Amino acid sequence: MTNANDYPENFHKMIWGALVNIAKKGNVEKVSSLDIENEIAQITTATSLWKNNNGWDYIEEAISMASDKLMNIGKYHDDVRKYSIIRNASEELKMDITFIYDESDESKIEKFNELTSSDVLNAFTNRFLDFKSMWKNVFGDNYAFKVGDGIKDRLKEHKEQENTYGYPFQSGYLTTVYRGMRRKKFIIRSSISGGGKSRSSLADGCNMVSDRIYDWNKHKWISTGEAQKVLFISTELEKEEIQDIILAHVSGIDQERIETWDNITKEEEHILDESAGYIEGYEYYIEYMPDFTIDLITETIERYIINYGICACFFDYINDSPSLYEYYYNKTHTRLATHQILFLFSASLKSIANKFNIYLGSATQLNDTYKDENNKDAGALKGSKAIIEKADGGILALPVTQKDLKKLKPILESEGKFGTLIPNMAYYIFKNRGGKWKVIVIWTKLNLGTMRESDCFVTDYSYQLIPDIEKTIINFSFEDVGEVHMIEGDEEISGSELAMELSKSSKTTV
Repeated sequence: MTNANDYPENFHKMIWGALVNIAKKGNVEKVSSLDIENEIAQITTATSLWKNNNGWDYIEEAISMASDKLMNIGKYHDDVRKYSIIRNASEELKMDITFIYDESDESKIEKFNELTSSDVLNAFTNRFLDFKSMWKNVFGDNYAFKVGDGIKDRLKEHKEQENTYGYPFQSGYLTTVYRGMRRKKFIIRSSISGGGKSRSSLADGCNMVSDRIYDWNKHKWISTGEAQKVLFISTELEKEEIQDIILAHVSGIDQERIETWDNITKEEEHILDESAGYIEGYEYYIEYMPDFTIDLITETIERYIINYGICACFFDYINDSPSLYEYYYNKTHTRLATHQILFLFSASLKSIANKFNIYLGSATQLNDTYKDENNKDAGALKGSKAIIEKADGGILALPVTQKDLKKLKPILESEGKFGTLIPNMAYYIFKNRGGKWKVIVIWTKLNLGTMRESDCFVTDYSYQLIPDIEKTIINFSFEDVGEVHMIEGDEEISGSELAMELSKSSKTTV
C-alpha cells in the first residue's frame, strides 16, 4: 500500500485519495477511469484538477502500461517508495541526498538501484542518528567506541605512568588510596556535625590553588606545587567564614586567634599580611548557593570551565533544598521522597565529573541514628543511604575517641615513628572503586583551627597496623600541625562497624 508521501504533485495525491476512498467502500476488485471521475466529481476543485491534467487519459494509459506488470507489483511499489524517500528528504528536510543518489555519478546510481526502500530509509536514519549522537555525547555522558580504539596509547600511559595521579590530598595515605584528586572522580566524605567536612574540602581546594604555604616549624614558605584553578560551591559557609578559613590555612595561624586577634605577634602579623597578598592572586572561585538544582550546578560549573578553566570543583555537602524538590517534581511529575532525590542528585554530581572531566569532591552529614548501637548501617547517612552508590570513593571521617585510643595503645606505645603522633581524626575508607586499598582506616592529626593535618598510621578495621602501605608525597607534607585537641564526638561511635555497613550498602540501589 502506498501513502500520500509517495506522490509529489497534487494531481497524483488527488488520484491516490480517490482510490483510497473507493477501496474503503468494499468489494472493489477493479477500478476504472469512470470510478475515479465519479469519486472526484463531488468536489469542484478536484474536478478542475482532473480536467486540467487530462485525468481520464492519464488513468487509461496507466492501466494499459501496468497490465503486463501485475506479477512484479511488489518491486514497482518498492521502487516508487525509494524515490519518494529521497524526494521527501530533499524537499521536506532540505537534505543533501548526493551521499546516496546522484544522477551525475553512475556508480551511485548503480548502487541505489540495488537498494530496497528499507535500505534507503535506513541510510537516512543513520545520518540522523550519527548527527544526534555527535551532539548528545557533547551534552551527556554517553559515547561509543570500539574496544581497541587507542588501546596502545592506554598501555603507554600505564607503562610511563602518565595521568596516573591527580592533585594530592594533605594526607599522603589518602593520596595513595585514591591516587590523588583525579579528573572524572567523585569522592564523598561523611561525618558528624562539626566534623570539618566543608572545611576539609576548602583546605583541599586551597592546596590546589596555592603554590606555597607557611611552615612554622621551618619558619619559611614551603612549596605546595603548581597552582590550579578551582571552584568551591558553598551551601552554608558565607564569604567572611570562607576567607577566615583560607587565611588560617595558608598562614598556619589558628582561625580563632585571627578572629579575636589574640596575642598576634609582629611576625605572625607579617605572615598574615603576606598570606592575604598571596590569596588575592588565587584563582579560587566561590559560589554561594544555599538553594540549588542540578541544572544550576551544571550550568555554574560549565561557566567556570569555559571562562576560567577550572580543573576541580568542591560542592559543600549533599543535602536537600526547596528548589531541588521542585526540580525533580518538574522532571518526574511525582513527589519523590528525600532519599530518592538525594540519590538522583548524587548520581548527577558523578555525571558532572565525567561530563566536564574534573575532580568533584563533596560531603554528607550523619544523622542521629549513628549513635544507636543497633543501627550501625548506611541509614546513618543523613537523607539517603544510597548517596554514595555512584561515588568513586567513600570516606567516613570520624573524631578519634578514647575508646579508639585504648585499642590503638599497642601501636602508640611501640618504639618508632608513631609514638609522638597521636591521631584525633580517623578516615574509614569504605569505598574505593577500582582501587587496591579498601576497608582500612587512615589515622591523622588534624588541626581544626588551621585545617592542616599530618598522617599518623594506617590500620584495618580491627585496629591492626598495616605496615606495607606507603604515603604518596607528590608536592609537600607537614611533619607536624601544631597543638591539637581531641575533636568532640560520641565515644560510643564504632567507626569500623558503621564504615563496614556503608561499604556493603554502596552496592545497593534505592
